[in-house]
This record gives sequence, structure tokens and C-alpha cells, in this order.
Amino acid sequence: MRQKNQGRSLLQIALATGMLLAAPSLHAQRAPMDTDLYCAGFFTTRAVESGLAVKSGEDGGFKYEFIAGDYLYLSRGQNTVVNTGGQYMILRPSVDINRKESFPGQQLMVHGMGTLYSEIGRIEVKVVSGAHATAQVLRSCEPIEPGDIAIPLNARTAPAYKAQRITSRFAEPSGKATGVIATAKEFARVGGEGSIVYLNIGSGQGLQPGSYLRIRRPFSTDADAFSVDSREYKNPDGTVQRPMLKSELAAMPSEVLGEVMVLSTEETSATGIITYSRVEVIVGDSVELE
Repeated sequence: MRQKNQGRSLLQIALATGMLLAAPSLHAQRAPMDTDLYCAGFFTTRAVESGLAVKSGEDGGFKYEFIAGDYLYLSRGQNTVVNTGGQYMILRPSVDINRKESFPGQQLMVHGMGTLYSEIGRIEVKVVSGAHATAQVLRSCEPIEPGDIAIPLNARTAPAYKAQRITSRFAEPSGKATGVIATAKEFARVGGEGSIVYLNIGSGQGLQPGSYLRIRRPFSTDADAFSVDSREYKNPDGTVQRPMLKSELAAMPSEVLGEVMVLSTEETSATGIITYSRVEVIVGDSVELE
């Protein structure tokens, strides 16, 4: 009887501490928050500049950064801004000054996706005059600065998300559209759950807000240096470790690392958020539509 009670106690401890391997995969995913939807940024090949930009702000121009609650002045008035109460998204083009590639061909791929626009904040027009408009900052992802672009706000709703994160590590390829994590927010090279990433496929390949993609990584011998060194050592039977041929490597199965949910799409690119990852996700990892 004592041994049976002890077994139950150990099970209770395992459940409470998360020691059971199956437990983490049952946790509910976090729904995208407002900051995920409106601060993620996007790549596009279309022109987004409307000629409307942040000109200056209150306090006689002594203030150069604006956050929620601040008032700022836009470069145009009633010829561009029609009504008070209208909301605008503030954008800023972003360029990675680090020219080192995370994977071969990254710069060419990113260039083909167009311009990356960081979403800086949202404003609401309070006063419209002939030459300019006055607006208040509703929310800022980072400080808004003079010169930032203003475009009409495209309201977004959070896509439906999976209530459970159960992803088969060795799932077979879906056979649907495939692409690459071309880069990440703030040009990070690695990411995990909650990280914003930019994909080199978009609505033209069937993606839409709420689409899920698996993150895949092909089998690779990251221990290549070890493989080379191991050739100098013989196995007990006198044989030497032979490195795998390229054909053998190509035949090995790829592994599912996690999932990306699409937040917004353009024709040839998409912005997504990593909703689940087993390990660090690296820029250059592949994605496939589920």
C-alpha cells in the first residue's frame, strides 16, 4: 500500500513540475497582441508614400521624439487629410547596415522582397487646416520622429490561433507552398516564440492572415569539424568513420522546429510570428504551408 501511494505522489510531482515530456506540447498558444499586429512591420514592393509625413511637434519644435499622448504636426492639410478623427499608421523605411549574410543569397532575396517598413505608431487627426494637420499619438511602438511617413490606418484583427500547440517533429512535407525565413524584426539572426519574422512568400503563394506554416530544417552535419577530426581515429574493428555523401545527406529527413502564424501578407512576402519552437529558429530556415 505504501509503495502504491508513493507512486501516485511521484506522478503528482511530475505533473506539477512539468517533468513529463508530453506536458509542454499541450500549453495553449498566446493569441497575437495589439503590439504584434501593429508593430510588426512588413516588406513590400509597392509604393506606400502618400506625401504625408511628420513635420514637427509641440513645444516650438524643441521636441523631436513623440510617444503616446503627444501632439505632432503633419506636413499637409485639407488637400490630403480630409476629416478629423481619421487614424494613420506611422512608418519608417529600415535598412540593415550589417552586410554580412546569415545564409548565402540572403541579400538578394531580401532585395527582391522590396522595402522593409517598420511600423512606428498610430495617430489620430484632431485639427485640419489648409497647410497642415495636428494629430495626437495614440500608441507608439518606438518614438515617432520628424520625417516619418503617415498612411491611412488599415485596421487589423487578430487571426484565429490554435488552442493547442502540438506539432509533429517528424511530420511529412505537406507538398504545399514553401519559402524561407528571409530575415527577422530588427534584423535579428535567431528567434523563438513571439519573434516577428519575414517570409519570402506571400498572398501570391496562397498565404493569408492566420495561415500556419511549419518551420523546417534539413538534416545537416553541424559537427563537420568533428567528422573531419574523427577520420584520424579507428573504430574497434579497425574501420574509419566515413563522412556522409551529399546524396546521403539529401536523403535524410528534415525536422520540424516549430510554427509561424501569418499576421499580414503582400504579394511576394509575409510577416509572421513564431507561435511555437522547440529550439532556436535561425534566419534561413525553411517554412512550408500546412
